[in-house]
Amino acid sequence: MRVEVGPADAGIGHCADGAVWAVIIPSTSGALTSPMTDRSAIAHVWLRFHPKEIARLFPPETVSAGGATNLLAQMRVIANAKITSSWQAGGRAIIPEPKDITVDVDTKDGPRRFFSVDTEAQTAQYVAAFENNSVPQPPVLTSKLAEETFDQLWEAFDLKYAMFVLRPEVDWAKLRAQYRPQALASRSTYEFAQVCADLLKNLRDLHIWLTVAEANVPVFNRARPANANPRAWPTLLGSLQQEGRVAWAVTTNNIGFVAIFGWDDPGIPAQCDEALEKMRETRGLIVDVRLNGGGDEPTAAKVAARFLSREFVYAHSQFRNGPSHTNLTEKYERKIAPRGPWRYDRPVILLIGQKCMSSDESFIGMMTGDPQVTTMGDHTCGSSGNPEIVHLPLDMTVSVPQWIDYLPDGTPLDERGFQPQIPFQAAPGAFEGDRDNLLTAALAHLSQAPLPGKSIEAPPDHSRGVKK
Repeated sequence: MRVEVGPADAGIGHCADGAVWAVIIPSTSGALTSPMTDRSAIAHVWLRFHPKEIARLFPPETVSAGGATNLLAQMRVIANAKITSSWQAGGRAIIPEPKDITVDVDTKDGPRRFFSVDTEAQTAQYVAAFENNSVPQPPVLTSKLAEETFDQLWEAFDLKYAMFVLRPEVDWAKLRAQYRPQALASRSTYEFAQVCADLLKNLRDLHIWLTVAEANVPVFNRARPANANPRAWPTLLGSLQQEGRVAWAVTTNNIGFVAIFGWDDPGIPAQCDEALEKMRETRGLIVDVRLNGGGDEPTAAKVAARFLSREFVYAHSQFRNGPSHTNLTEKYERKIAPRGPWRYDRPVILLIGQKCMSSDESFIGMMTGDPQVTTMGDHTCGSSGNPEIVHLPLDMTVSVPQWIDYLPDGTPLDERGFQPQIPFQAAPGAFEGDRDNLLTAALAHLSQAPLPGKSIEAPPDHSRGVKK
């Protein structure tokens, strides 16, 4: 396998350990040749490598400053699309062995060519599964399209975005005057999309997403450390069963454990119902949603309803309903009612953290309706939006959050989230190796609960035996 690019622009992705990836865009032409593929013209190359390989791959004497900076936005889009293909976990780069390199080429005529290279064995394994997954190319930018797209995006937020009242420092008209000239001066569709993303960053909203040609353009993020370590769970819990997005276990001292990793599968309530059937004899239950980023709120409600004895209001919603940024509806109640043949009526520890957001925070609000539930861990993210997806010219989409979500006590969820009833301050190494110190603390807490004398029974069905 041979890659020739000639003069090119290179973007380097790095972390504290050094450079871990590169995007290469040929200035004029480039070609890929291999026995598995025809000779192909190169659109761009994505490399994944060990940090110490940077000087070998890019000898200093071959590199100079002063590249085409208008390609930065395109390089970010390519990197965001490619990072999930190799040496990553949860979108974060994992450092490969020095001998291992990924060479991932999008060709100009369409097919993607993906090779796993072993420099010690001098082999390049071709992975055909990626052939139809090239980074889509957006329409060519014109001044008319730039003008139409920017104005439609700005107006969509001006007329529909609900949370301007929570961002009093944001002058939306002033931001239009600041970013519109930059957008119209963009030299590519990718650069234009990056200007739009920079505009939207001012809203500090994790529920605003921007895409161009189906590729995600990062808008706003904030550091939200994980306070969980699933690798440690078999050591702490014993035999762990998993089906889809649900994992469960029962410890040797009769403590139940159910982890739910998302609310994005309609099969989750049935999986949780099945797990709860194994919990009838437990002294207490740990429900772990620390790594749950949300999904479908009605799905979450079906699970939370198994813990409730009565209907109650778990949140309020307020919607934008007029041209002014302050035009909002009244606060509408969101309610939940009990479900299922029986209720889990023993002590529950609900593990939460900063990765909990959106519909998962709604789930946490629902669970507060059970007086036997105690939240433990870190505060949640504090982000909800119920966004509408708006389609724009230039093959772009943007999500516009439609509501303000309120906690059960009536305060806005945004940038606050839920505070744990039992805070857990993590020491260094608390979630490394075979350690999950928060789970360990929850197990110790529940081990003090008395052993039950009998299993949980379903209430009698009074409808049986009634003559019609």
